[in-house]
Amino acid sequence: MRCLVVVALAGGLMTALGTEHAYWAMVSAVVPFARPGLRTQLTRGAHRILGTLAGVALAALLLALSPPALVTVLLIGVLQGLTERVVTRHYAAALVLITPLALLAIQLAHPEPVGDLLASRLLETVAGAAIGMAAAVLTRERRPGTVGA
Repeated sequence: MRCLVVVALAGGLMTALGTEHAYWAMVSAVVPFARPGLRTQLTRGAHRILGTLAGVALAALLLALSPPALVTVLLIGVLQGLTERVVTRHYAAALVLITPLALLAIQLAHPEPVGDLLASRLLETVAGAAIGMAAAVLTRERRPGTVGA
């Protein structure tokens, strides 16, 4: 039920704001719930935000180079391979690679103004993760006998 609610909230908010990729917020909102326990849920949400922030910076650098299509495809392949090597070890590190991979693929298939694309990825990821993290805090399991826990 929590996942359904945070997806609806994140998607509704981003749609109301008129963003291009509301699904980024929706996916980010459920990220904390991939792990049990409030501390690990908040850590997961923070990893989503920080990894995406670093990934947006890397994407900005790569997109500023305006690589030709073949080079872009090769970069996507390299990023995918590197992601597979780190994703089970550290989620934030994987996002540093996943973010430019996704943004390069979007630019290849359906080019958008780079600044708008980068801002959208960051805004929607932060908003979605924040919604998910807030829901994790608000719906955390409380131990009987604790006041305000």
